[in-house]
Amino acid sequence: MAQLPGSNHNEEPKGMRMRLISNVEAVRERYGIDPVGQLLFTNIRLDSKKLVTPLLAETTSGTFLMARQQEMGNLLSAGVALEDLKMYEPWVTIDKRITDGIPVLPKFVDVVETLAAGNPVEFDDGIPLAHYQAIGDRVAVTLPEAPEQTVRAYEIQVGDVLEKFKNLRESGVGVAHSLVDSIGHLAGLAEEFTSDVDTRYTGLEILAGDLGVDGFLLASPPNFSEATGLESDESTVALWARGTDTVVLIASADRMDIPGVPRGKFDSVAHAVEQVLGGKTLGVEEHWISARLGVELAERGLKTSNASIPLGHWRDIRDHEDLPFQFIAARASVTCIEQALDYAQRQISSGNFLTENAVYAVYLEAIQSFRELHSIPFCIEPYFTNLHSSTRMLFPGPPTDFPLDGDTKCIQLDAGVKVTGGGVVLATSDMARSLLLTPEGKEAYDLLTRIMREDIIGALKPGVVCSDVHATAMVALTANRQRLEELGMLATGIEFVSEYKKRNVGHLMGKQESFANELRPGYDHVLHVGSMGAAEIPWRFGDHAIGTEDMWFIGKDKTYVMTLL
Repeated sequence: MAQLPGSNHNEEPKGMRMRLISNVEAVRERYGIDPVGQLLFTNIRLDSKKLVTPLLAETTSGTFLMARQQEMGNLLSAGVALEDLKMYEPWVTIDKRITDGIPVLPKFVDVVETLAAGNPVEFDDGIPLAHYQAIGDRVAVTLPEAPEQTVRAYEIQVGDVLEKFKNLRESGVGVAHSLVDSIGHLAGLAEEFTSDVDTRYTGLEILAGDLGVDGFLLASPPNFSEATGLESDESTVALWARGTDTVVLIASADRMDIPGVPRGKFDSVAHAVEQVLGGKTLGVEEHWISARLGVELAERGLKTSNASIPLGHWRDIRDHEDLPFQFIAARASVTCIEQALDYAQRQISSGNFLTENAVYAVYLEAIQSFRELHSIPFCIEPYFTNLHSSTRMLFPGPPTDFPLDGDTKCIQLDAGVKVTGGGVVLATSDMARSLLLTPEGKEAYDLLTRIMREDIIGALKPGVVCSDVHATAMVALTANRQRLEELGMLATGIEFVSEYKKRNVGHLMGKQESFANELRPGYDHVLHVGSMGAAEIPWRFGDHAIGTEDMWFIGKDKTYVMTLL
């Protein structure tokens, strides 16, 4: 058994061994649920899917599913028994009734320590490095013996990657122009569209200097594709080193479809990195790479630095370079979401049978129709979809066959699309609309939408600090507290501001929803010309699950709301 670095357990611990299993098929076989496809945040977090995917825990007291509480509604809707769930990271909600009495621990490590009950814990090969780092010395952790994993390395030129993206961007500019020209409130946005500015590698140089590393091992799909211009298969990794004009691809030795000039055959990914890097410090995606790979890099004498969040920032602050694609994604989203909810309104008003999945089917068809109508040569596909009736749950989650009818009071559709070219994600969107079917719900939705646009987006200007925007939003919501209470959207005595300080009122975009730069307390990023993101107010209370969200872009002369029809 391999011992993880930093552990103070020199001898094989005694007692029963607890196993943590990340294998998706194992979860599906036991609970009949796909922990990626049927959950929400595993789809949102493209660069940290492995961090948020629920894990099976085989313990002396039984087998359990470990998951963040934010997925509780989805897991229960899929038929997982509450007693089989071991949840952590309490979900932020202003309506505590939906989580009251539900056992939940603060962090992942707290659940592991509780379940282990003093016994050692065995990780499988797919559990990310971040989970081990969270455990530290609180629990003895081991890994099974490493299987043979011979790899080959291939070298591609950064100039070729830059040329590929330049050609894609030139095509994107023309499509974006055709979409924006007829939208009066977006006059001037077209002047911001560019195709010849690309700072991806200079940005990596700056980030490497800030972190004091010699290079980055890029493994998650967004970062792999950003550095290589290639579609990710989630197994091939890219090594970028400072001061070079190449990127090295490292893949299983039996692969014959990897581009680039061969650099050699190696015993493992860690061996290849050691031989190719030319340095001793490496930025790694701790939210993605396995704990085993972290061990092997350390055994090769490489010092690693956590870079998942810094690399997210690297994407965020360059996203305006892909503004044409972001705009395409934004317009597809608003068009298709509103068409789907209009359909739901008509069907419910007519008394026709309807389900959440039926509304989703209309949304998917609307994406196809949008692409056909505007002759878009790029693929547009779902990024994530949060679509549910407040009758089913207040938790966010993907659609099910739950019925929608005259008793339905609110349907939330918070979704994003991916614009891709050659399998590479060029842009994503994130916005929300809600269908309110009660007078009090409609008034609350209009009130919250006004605050989102006027007080949140209205505050977004160059030089503004992310955390200050959150404070502005709280002032606006507090000023409307009495009316929200009168509408039944808030109860007296609830300190909603203290709860809302635990979550954002928006975020930047960087080929996904950003977790590096949020409009939230503690986030000190300063907005600038070119900053782009989403502003939102989720308001789930009582029997209403309201979501209102728009995408914005800070231009040279003003801030644009890209998702207004």
